[in-house]
Amino acid sequence: MGKWLDIKGPVVADTVYADSTLVAKDVTFTLPGVEFLTADVQAMGNLSVPLIGLLENMELSITKIGLDSGLKRLNRLEKQSLEFRWVQNVVKSDGSTSQEGCKAFVRTMPGSFPELGVEVGSATEGECTYNVTRMQIYANGSELLLVDRLSQILRFNGKDYMTAINNLL
Repeated sequence: MGKWLDIKGPVVADTVYADSTLVAKDVTFTLPGVEFLTADVQAMGNLSVPLIGLLENMELSITKIGLDSGLKRLNRLEKQSLEFRWVQNVVKSDGSTSQEGCKAFVRTMPGSFPELGVEVGSATEGECTYNVTRMQIYANGSELLLVDRLSQILRFNGKDYMTAINNLL
């Protein structure tokens, strides 16, 4: 078995769609991590154990340059579906390079309207934040994870960790 993994390089472009409408290109965004609530149990002192199925709040942020219709579209005080697409360079074992597409589908609830810093000679930048109810991430056509808080789905690499819990209810 070889000891080579494809090297995932820099992101070369990205786009953001809100309810299937293009709202931004080449922005900075941070998809939320999945953090479990924990419980302390006694095991040679305290041991924090993750409670699979109970999650901390998931928050998404998008940093956008300029005041435009895209920012206006992103800042609605209602739920919306966002789609993120990005392309990353990949170096193969033979030294060749290619591009790989990644996507994230996210359902959100309003979070906050960004504060706007305005300075002469500089671009206006705003960071929008959202509360995430559903997130699904794909890399090169393969699903990495699906978290749907309202439908109680917690799937990592094809395994749904909520199935056992839901079957007992």
